[in-house]
Amino acid sequence: MSKVACVAFTKKAMQLARRVRDALAKEGYAVSLCCPVRLIDGPDARELDDVYTWARREWQSSDALLFVSACGIATRAIAPLVSDKYHDPAVVCMDEAARFVVPLLSGHVGGANELARRVARICGAQAVISTATDVNRLFAVDEWAREQGLVVLDRNEAKRVSATLLEGSTVGFASDFYVAGELPRGVVRDGRAVGFCVSYDPGKRPFAHTLRLVPRTVVVGVGCKRGTSAEAILEQIESCLEQARVDARAVCGLASIDIKADEKGLLKAAAQRGWATRFYDAQTLGNVPGEFHSSEFVRQAVGVDNVCERAACADGATLLLGKRGANGVTVAIAATNPKLSFDCGVGVASQQAGGHVACVGIGPGGADGLTLRAHRELLAAQVIVGYTTYVGLIRNDYPQAEYVTTGMRGEVQRCKMALERAAAGQRVAVVCSGDPGVYGMAGLLYELAPEYPGVRVDVVPGVSAANGGAAVLGAPLMHDWCSISLSDLMTPWDTIEARLRAAAQADFCIVLYNPASRGRADHLRRACDVLLELKSADTVCGLVRSIGRAGQKSQTLTLGELQDVASDMLTCVFVGNSQTRLVDGHMVTPRGYMQKEE
Repeated sequence: MSKVACVAFTKKAMQLARRVRDALAKEGYAVSLCCPVRLIDGPDARELDDVYTWARREWQSSDALLFVSACGIATRAIAPLVSDKYHDPAVVCMDEAARFVVPLLSGHVGGANELARRVARICGAQAVISTATDVNRLFAVDEWAREQGLVVLDRNEAKRVSATLLEGSTVGFASDFYVAGELPRGVVRDGRAVGFCVSYDPGKRPFAHTLRLVPRTVVVGVGCKRGTSAEAILEQIESCLEQARVDARAVCGLASIDIKADEKGLLKAAAQRGWATRFYDAQTLGNVPGEFHSSEFVRQAVGVDNVCERAACADGATLLLGKRGANGVTVAIAATNPKLSFDCGVGVASQQAGGHVACVGIGPGGADGLTLRAHRELLAAQVIVGYTTYVGLIRNDYPQAEYVTTGMRGEVQRCKMALERAAAGQRVAVVCSGDPGVYGMAGLLYELAPEYPGVRVDVVPGVSAANGGAAVLGAPLMHDWCSISLSDLMTPWDTIEARLRAAAQADFCIVLYNPASRGRADHLRRACDVLLELKSADTVCGLVRSIGRAGQKSQTLTLGELQDVASDMLTCVFVGNSQTRLVDGHMVTPRGYMQKEE
């Protein structure tokens, strides 16, 4: 709320109105005064023709109407204008003796309760709040949503949340973003039939009855050919929002290069959706930090190698969906983290809420291989914990978090630190290369979690090294396969050999993790010796080093040749089955579709 229209009808009321106006102005409000002509004694007030005309005019242009008068005057003036609490402005009335301040309309969503409390503090008056959740000192979800800048998507579900609290039951809460402060009284993080959820995702409904709250922090970067229609631009934006799983109501604006500032289709598209527009010159876009798609053609045309991604991120937003183009329109979706907090006043839980640890798979190569869910979990994290090398892959993309790292073999220490932080009420993410459930930290976190009652552990899957490396080589894992780690730090070598023989005998495709290190430089050779007991030396194999990272290298070779190849902890080795072959240089294991067709 920022614009308040105030009306007064007596000299005493005008003195009070000026006092309130001056105090609210210091808090960032813009307050206009209106009164009968006889009371005007300076340029700070406008003449009141009649209160009904004034109310109609200000109803459309102001965030709140403040009457310094009897409640009856206010009630009659606004009666023909009242619609519903989601569209009506706040209406507050106070007596000229400054004894009582009464929010008459739109107490929560419109902010009338908050304004009444502010005015009461200024004047030493009593705010007369009558909304049920306030009277019972309960959390008001619609008021909280307004304070946090969240869009309430379903009025009926908002009523259901409030009604559930008023009945003495608890409601659930979920968020894709970090929310500071303690949970309000009556709000819990575990599953409930009724709850509210903060998310961009239009499909996220963690409760049987879910009130969805959407932060308006998404920016759409747009590039387009000259003369592109608004319809074409909106069609591509809608398609990209759907791909990114972002509700259109989360969008706060469109961004592009300054030479598009007069692009009629772009301006019309923004106007139709009520989106603000932001335009940046080529130099500013070129200085936006980050890795973006680069086009020499675009650089020659407009002076910078990419418009949509750079424009979307120009004010510090993080990409949710990279450049997508169709029909002469390129679109990228980015967002800034909403700053959310629960008020520590009425309705706050008496005890600290249990914490949350997300075990997040970042893929084999870092930020480029993140799933959308992993990206959102890291955006929401207050603390990110991980092995130093893995944290280095994503640190620059999530500057909001505190980072806690350990070196190799610090797994137990890392997990305990993460659980301790969560138990203290912080939202924590433990990052793992690849998938956290494949040689990662997920199992260890679950083993340790019982020592930290109240801390919830969730696993956020990622692209495993096996999947990422297979995609580099071609399609070696099209049929049955297994993975075996050659590290004997926690598994005896005799057990590893037994597993290698069993996999070879069953003719599995085999992915070998941790093939060698400084302390066990010969483990890959020893593994090949075991496999050659049961597999042909001509078996097609492949290896990929630094999957998805700078310096990625790959090659295909035979099992016989694999014996003499140098490898390390950053290498993933693929051993084909008896059917695996090279197709135009790609390692392919047939699934059997061609044979079935024949």
